[in-house]
Amino acid sequence: MPRRLGVWSLIVTTLLIASAVAVSIKAMSPIPLAEAQQAPLGANWEKVNYDGNGGGYNPQTQITKDNVQYLETKWLFPFVRPTTPQGLLTGYGSIAPPIVVDGMVIVALNDRRVLAVDAATGKRIWQNDYGNTFNRTAILAKYTFISAPSSHVHAINYYADKGWVIPSVIACYAYAIDVKTGKTAWTMEPELMCGTNQEFGDTARLVPGTVGRGFMSAQAHPPVILGNTMFFPIGGGSGSGGTAFVAGYDISNPASIKRLYREFITPNPYNPDPEFDINLCKAVNGNGWYFEYPKYLEAVGYPNRDRPATYLATNCRDADPEVLKYDWFDLVPTSRTYMKMHTADAVAPVWGNYPVDPETGIVYMGWGDQGPYGNLTNWYGPGTPGSGITAHDIKTGKMVWYFVATIHDMWDYDCSWNGILTKINGKAAFIKGCKDGKIYALDGATGKPLWIWDAPTIKRTVNYGVGRATVVDKNAPQGIKTVGDNTPNDPNACCRLTKKDMSKRWMIEPEPGPMIRICGEVCLESDIAFDGKKLYIGHFNWVDTKGIGPVRDFGNNDVGGGGAQIFRPLFPDSVFETNMNIDAVDVNTGKLVWTYRIEGTTLRGGLIATGGMVVAYLNDGSLRFVETETGKLVHQKNFGIATNVMPTIGADRTGKMKIFLYAGGNTFGFVGWPVSTPADGSLVAYGLPDVLPQPQVVTKEVIKEVPKEVVKEVVKEVIKEVPKEVIKEVVKEVPKEVIKEVPKEVIKEVPKEVVKEVTKTVTVETISPISYAAIAIGVVLVVVSGVIMSRRKKA
Repeated sequence: MPRRLGVWSLIVTTLLIASAVAVSIKAMSPIPLAEAQQAPLGANWEKVNYDGNGGGYNPQTQITKDNVQYLETKWLFPFVRPTTPQGLLTGYGSIAPPIVVDGMVIVALNDRRVLAVDAATGKRIWQNDYGNTFNRTAILAKYTFISAPSSHVHAINYYADKGWVIPSVIACYAYAIDVKTGKTAWTMEPELMCGTNQEFGDTARLVPGTVGRGFMSAQAHPPVILGNTMFFPIGGGSGSGGTAFVAGYDISNPASIKRLYREFITPNPYNPDPEFDINLCKAVNGNGWYFEYPKYLEAVGYPNRDRPATYLATNCRDADPEVLKYDWFDLVPTSRTYMKMHTADAVAPVWGNYPVDPETGIVYMGWGDQGPYGNLTNWYGPGTPGSGITAHDIKTGKMVWYFVATIHDMWDYDCSWNGILTKINGKAAFIKGCKDGKIYALDGATGKPLWIWDAPTIKRTVNYGVGRATVVDKNAPQGIKTVGDNTPNDPNACCRLTKKDMSKRWMIEPEPGPMIRICGEVCLESDIAFDGKKLYIGHFNWVDTKGIGPVRDFGNNDVGGGGAQIFRPLFPDSVFETNMNIDAVDVNTGKLVWTYRIEGTTLRGGLIATGGMVVAYLNDGSLRFVETETGKLVHQKNFGIATNVMPTIGADRTGKMKIFLYAGGNTFGFVGWPVSTPADGSLVAYGLPDVLPQPQVVTKEVIKEVPKEVVKEVVKEVIKEVPKEVIKEVVKEVPKEVIKEVPKEVIKEVPKEVVKEVTKTVTVETISPISYAAIAIGVVLVVVSGVIMSRRKKA
């Protein structure tokens, strides 16, 4: 027994020492999650705006406003150009936000390659080069109705139930990639996806087709899939013609995809219907809407905006039929396209996501501009439904409703970027921003506006709804003069549903320009975010200049503006300001909750919301984290060079969340607008350290200034009794002597309390679960050995 007891004692002692050592060692990192364990909340960022609803909100709880300041670089993956020559226009880096799928970061590069990178290590897993084999020259030679394909890749999405990754479409080519292997899963070529030369004709030669006219856009956003129906919207080229449509495809057998329908959304360009708008209004049962901005401003009491909006949109049934007639027509008698659609007229493609409601099967999307913009001499009408929003039945492609946000769009105010499918006060709603900076909350069933957010901080001049322009005039003093009175509800302000406004040729007609514009072609050029309660909108002011170009067969008819600012020297006394706001808007009321203002920069790409923060990557090269509750800046990282792409957040295979973004690559930001550069850039992963620094606890001994204590001695009357003097029997009373003592102020100095700042750094030791197990076993063994010893003594 003594030997046995010795063995037990040795075991107990060893375990106790081991457990003590385990407790005393700080855990440098949490134990990695096993791959078989459940992934953390928000592990995948599967679509360009997180999920199919499009809100850009990740509910993860690892990286939050309370610890974001500790983010550190985990790895960097540099983009390297392909070794083989490109068949498309030169483009490097990426402008498509990375997605995160089961521990992989997937990137669509502008040269059409798709890469999968290990989110934990930054090592490449697979690469797909199918898109990089496209040959621009060969495509244009074979298909006369396609716009010149470029290397612009706007997005990439993951479809979990199919296991496919699908990037943006190029030139009516679509394809999917197997997410596990990186191999091409299926492809669709132009004749299946869009049509044939016979159907679309040859726009360059004005050879008509049987159903429409090219040039179709070279760009389309990744599709939505419901069951075995895949849905694509295909737009025309901006200023390059093309008859926009939506199409559905049966993908039950990916090896043999079939087109289910193709529904055109604009008139036949060679034989347009004069009553196209009127008939479309009937087809959607009166659920068509036109937004007249001057009416809206009058309703809210511009400029004070002190009244609830009594006007939100004009119903198509209430519009004057004589105004709606001949929409999209070229009404210039001397034009070769007289009483047809001009060759440049088209609805540009859908640039943002388009969610589908699985309960109703309704797909929602915002369309591109009503090309051409700038000079609309050869185009009459509101441009239905371009620069607007439509809803379609995914089973048939039929339009359910439409909302034209900018009627007679002369400014390139397309409704690009993301849309959000949600509920407002319990009712299905679609929320969409357009490039003019307004946000529209629309009834999901009818398209009727529920509220409209028009940020009062956006300064609007000739670009939209304001009747004054600063223009160059050689006969005016200093060569500059103004036109109009600068009020958006001025009788000359555009645009109302009147024949006069629907015939307007350019913004400042009859003045030829050039002109100054504030928030010119764009005051919202990014995705908005939504966390279930508030919308987060990044809009800006940016001053540019613009001239009106002549009418031409193809292309947009304006000059200047953009990054060039070629007319800026003509306006030496003008202030070219740049600033932006991030606004938080209550989703149920459309009212502002808070705003965060930034001077000297703009935003392109998008906002995301996560961990109690709005995250913005600005064109000044800063990544900013703003608290969602208060609008206060929580943290800021500066890179020195901006990338105009939204960051994303997801988990690696160990369950650790990381923020993924691009540093450099294709575009960079300056005060104003991002422009192209040959830089390739890199994918960078940021995460929290394995051990978070603990917050410092600072104890201060507060100084208390004790007032000087003044002690005053009370005045006392001292009476002295003088003995009586007896002189010759005569008694004289000597008056009592009153002695008054002068009060003395006794000042007692109370010493000041000494202030000592005691800084205590609290280090919390992380105890491994193994340590707890060892301690528990040790305790059990101690008890067991004690029982054994007790029994031995009794024996």
